[in-house]
Amino acid sequence: MRIVLSIKILILKKRTILEQIIIMRFPHTFTSLMYLVIFSLVTLSCTKEEPIFLYVSTAGLNTNSGIKEAPFQTIEKAVLASRKSDGEKTILVEGGNYYDVNLELLPIDANLTIKSVDDTSPTLYGGQKISNFKSEGKFIYAELKGTKNRDWDFRVIEVNGERRERARFPKKGAFTHLNKFDVRWLSSEAGGWERKPTQLEKNTLKYKPEDVGDSLDIHNAELTIYHEWDESLVGLKGHDLMTNTLLFDNESQHPPGAFAKRNPNAQTYVIWNTVEGMTAPGKWYLDRTRERLYYWPKDHESISDIEIVVPRHQNIVKFRKGAKNITLSGLTFASTTTKLVTGGYAALKFEGAISGEGIRNIVLEDLHIKNVGGWAIKISGKEVNIKGCEIESCGAGTISYKGENIHISNNKLHDIGLIYSSAVGIIGNGSKNVIRNNEIFNMPYCGINGIGDHSLVEGNIIHNIKTFMQDGGAIYMFGHKNTTVKNNVVLSKPDSDIKVYAYYLDEGCESCTVENNVSYNAIVPVQAHMTKNCTYQNNIFIDEGHQVIAYANSSDLRFEKNILIANTIDFRGPGKTSPAFVEAESNRVMKSYSSAKGITSWKNNIFYSVADSINLSQLAQYKLISKKPLEAADGTVFKLPNLEGIMQGNFTKSNDSLVASKGIELRDFSSAGWKSDLPKLISTYYKE
Repeated sequence: MRIVLSIKILILKKRTILEQIIIMRFPHTFTSLMYLVIFSLVTLSCTKEEPIFLYVSTAGLNTNSGIKEAPFQTIEKAVLASRKSDGEKTILVEGGNYYDVNLELLPIDANLTIKSVDDTSPTLYGGQKISNFKSEGKFIYAELKGTKNRDWDFRVIEVNGERRERARFPKKGAFTHLNKFDVRWLSSEAGGWERKPTQLEKNTLKYKPEDVGDSLDIHNAELTIYHEWDESLVGLKGHDLMTNTLLFDNESQHPPGAFAKRNPNAQTYVIWNTVEGMTAPGKWYLDRTRERLYYWPKDHESISDIEIVVPRHQNIVKFRKGAKNITLSGLTFASTTTKLVTGGYAALKFEGAISGEGIRNIVLEDLHIKNVGGWAIKISGKEVNIKGCEIESCGAGTISYKGENIHISNNKLHDIGLIYSSAVGIIGNGSKNVIRNNEIFNMPYCGINGIGDHSLVEGNIIHNIKTFMQDGGAIYMFGHKNTTVKNNVVLSKPDSDIKVYAYYLDEGCESCTVENNVSYNAIVPVQAHMTKNCTYQNNIFIDEGHQVIAYANSSDLRFEKNILIANTIDFRGPGKTSPAFVEAESNRVMKSYSSAKGITSWKNNIFYSVADSINLSQLAQYKLISKKPLEAADGTVFKLPNLEGIMQGNFTKSNDSLVASKGIELRDFSSAGWKSDLPKLISTYYKE
């Protein structure tokens, strides 16, 4: 009561003339209102909830109270119990395997943390453990009711904690089909195909009879049909033995045979999930006809001690719209599935093991995500922080995001695109995002594919990417504005013959900057396509063989203070006179780039060709106008700089007067990546 009286006296001292008039007119009303406000404030301060801690253990019971001595058995139960509190709440998960997890987190779950106890790293499976196997010849099998009509469907399994390969035919490489689709691809801005494909062209494949036998079970078989930068995974609903034609159950992304004139891979396909593909121990297939999972055990595996986990869910954790202020920490996620649909560009149609839309202030830290059928993480929202995670063995990609202030830092992301080759390491858009100090490697397509406007990509190491798909790059951006790419490292092997396109600014990129980066054996370290007012500056590009700097249909490109070292160097793009050679029949979109004049500033570069071959291939849009030796201009020189520390990635060891005279700042890249050994990586990809 003494506190209330003190507050009352303070309020009386601060009354305005208007308040005093109100008191005189309505004395009882004002006094009552004042006491009500004071009481509410005091009550709220006294009833603030203390943080609560709930425990989960594989040995627990959902009838327990959730305290440390009496833990719950499932995380779902712990989340339900935590909703009784509006304050801070922490669910501590003890080590072990938790199966069939399909957790939804809602706005009511604000201020929730779910984390492991100490360093136990419990595993949350989006699938169930299968037992009761029987023998059938060299295979073992288990009955899986519900798989006949794809009500239960999956493309990845885990055996004794390790991912196993699905039955594949042929064992290596791919078959060549007979479809043709000789239609010109326009740019994405121009609408794609010059002629829209027919339904028949997107729903059928004609094969060579020696490749596909008449015993093919179309109820089980699935085909991957490769295109240029994406692929289609389709089921079958028909097989015409007279014409050697397969009819798809779901439509392909592009007609089989599209892009084949420029890419041999685009004439190929692979058959999955048939007994013909069971070519070695460790393989498996799902016989939907008999609703059985078949597995061929490895030599050290016996039917008595084998443990197989089969996915049931697309998500392990799903953040519902409006979820906020939630942290997941120190957990392992594994085993998710995808639907049989065409994944689209970068396999973006598939779900993530961790997914969410319209979320805010979410932290995903120290997670291990592995052996999932789709994406590891797929989110949209604001203020999301993904840090200290290892993500590996994904059917699609690692992180897909949309939003603002998305921070992805200090992660190791690798071995992805195992089902959908078009998947990428990271793909994002929005604004004010940061991708920093990640190591990204071993994937068939791009490393980073989109960031967002006014965003930053810094200090990443990207290596062994684009091992199969075409186009795209190590760091690729489409339609971005005012985004900066700096202090990154891209590595590729010289004998791989992969045009990595290390730093790729594509259609519509404007006012973007690529600075202070390095690449080793990228072949095409620069790909600037249909860009405006962008800058490449203070980069070091080193190739043991041929090197290409490509900038087709780009305008006002500044190329300054860069060091290029290669056997031969070829600049490919428009020049001052290129607009005069542009053909009048160009489509509407391409006409907007008809005035492109390419590089407008060549200040203070250092180019060195071992073979004394530095050329300029002048283009008018994509047509070659002329090829001639490049002339040094604007302070650019053709000399070999004295660079030290190439094999360590620390160029600050250099003491070269030529470099200093050009105002080029040499960098130390040894802190790039996350827990990365850069000198060891460089020695793998580059020979000094």
